[in-house]
Amino acid sequence: MKRQRGIALAELLVAAAIAALVMTALAGVLGSVRQADTQFSERALLQRDARLALERIAVMVEGSRSLLVPLEVTTNSRNVLAVSLPPTVDRNGDGYADADNNKNGSVDDDISTDYTNDGAPGIKGIDDDGDGTIDNGSTSDNDENGSIATPVGAGTGTDWIDAVVYRVSGTQLLERLPNLNPASGADYTERPIADNVSAFTVTRVGTGNRSTREVLVQLDLAGPGGETGTWTRRLRLGTR
Repeated sequence: MKRQRGIALAELLVAAAIAALVMTALAGVLGSVRQADTQFSERALLQRDARLALERIAVMVEGSRSLLVPLEVTTNSRNVLAVSLPPTVDRNGDGYADADNNKNGSVDDDISTDYTNDGAPGIKGIDDDGDGTIDNGSTSDNDENGSIATPVGAGTGTDWIDAVVYRVSGTQLLERLPNLNPASGADYTERPIADNVSAFTVTRVGTGNRSTREVLVQLDLAGPGGETGTWTRRLRLGTR
């Protein structure tokens, strides 16, 4: 009758050592896969957020009639963008454009010397001319540059230019929209449309045609995991 051989202690130790090496290698591979998957997921989320935010901005800019900020005389890039509310926007479906404040069927037809009817020079809470100060000057100074030589409204102010504003607060890109049936231009709500924002840059594009208004919008995002990205879009007013 044959004798059965048992596993020697040395063989068991060698097998255990080999298994440990294999497991260590597998753990390293799995860790790398998880890290790559996390980075890919974060990059994909940043790209999604940037595209959604830029598309939201494009809808407003390309549907608008007026580019309010950056000012026409501005050559430097700004970190704020403001346009007039597009005349096609009717959020409550009452048959009147939201920008038709007096609901007479015509948009921005009865504006006063304070174009935005918000009780502030230029756009309330915004540094229109980029000089580092906010709401400086008189309410009739609609570009906040210290001069009211620009044409002033002759109406009673029952209608006004409703400003749509995009700006950064902390790491969020905010969109400012007038509330439904606003009492004045100061009746608005801001909401975030993108997180993880590291920079928001708006450059007015010189086209050589005063009737054409174009801006180059750049949005930089930086995720908590270290992923970063830059997205740009060139937009022209009045194309929607």
